[in-house]
Amino acid sequence: MVTATRSEQETLLADLELTRGLTIQMTCLGTLGLIVGATLLSGLYQTVTGHAVTFQFAPSGVAWWTSALDVLVILVLGTVFIIPHEWLHGLAIRYYGGKPKYGVGLAHFILPYAYATTDHEFTRNQFIVLLMTPLVVMTTVGVPVMLIFEWDWLIVPLAANAAGAIADLWMTMTLLSVPADARLQDHPNGVRIYGRASDRPRRISVTALVWDAFSGAAVAAVAVFILLAVGGPLILALLGVGSLTVGTEGTIIYLFSFVSTPTEISLSVGPGVLSIGAVLGLAYAFIRSYRRAKERVDEATTDTATKH
Repeated sequence: MVTATRSEQETLLADLELTRGLTIQMTCLGTLGLIVGATLLSGLYQTVTGHAVTFQFAPSGVAWWTSALDVLVILVLGTVFIIPHEWLHGLAIRYYGGKPKYGVGLAHFILPYAYATTDHEFTRNQFIVLLMTPLVVMTTVGVPVMLIFEWDWLIVPLAANAAGAIADLWMTMTLLSVPADARLQDHPNGVRIYGRASDRPRRISVTALVWDAFSGAAVAAVAVFILLAVGGPLILALLGVGSLTVGTEGTIIYLFSFVSTPTEISLSVGPGVLSIGAVLGLAYAFIRSYRRAKERVDEATTDTATKH
């Protein structure tokens, strides 16, 4: 069936490969995605269970290597997600008739990665399902398990999985500018998109997404800091609130602490400001990316209607 349609779709519309520049950008986005994932999951865990997330795995008082052991466990938990992540990609490949092949690599000596690929071709919508399966399945299953059994350690692999899916999310946004009847062929270094010459998309770049994410995060973090540091005490004083703490001290969701007594006024702003900035920045970037893709589709539709 694929051969029958390829005669009308022989044009290579795009060949998206993991270049050095794209590797660096994806590493930055993945770091931001890790912060966002850990922040949202930690906040959800604390809200539902009432317990703070500590990420302490070694027994207390185990000499000097307690912190080193905690870091080692976190690194392991942040890596093991790769196995179910790629396996789920493989299941989606099999569902659509392909035979998955698995492997690992090091992109330009910068970013280690694992992949599931195949020689099979997919439609645009099939490929979007393939891309999103690990993020949707692991989050849908993992979050309830984390909350029911109060396993805060699951935050690490779930957040790492979300960070690892940043490239999948970007690719999904990119494919919105590709016609639904286009054919996609995956390979270890990227994706080839085939379609009619008239369907050729504009230049596809992740640079704008990276810039939007980090500029949005910076602006949001500064705005939240100013709002809390300047507006917070004034508003709380007007409301007659003498003490307020938002978040848990020593965690990434610790946002703000204010105490006002007849003899002392103290204010503390925590790393939650950066976490909120990361969340808003990444959300802003993906909204902008979606709007750009939608504009490309709308313009392509207008051009087609004009020609006819």
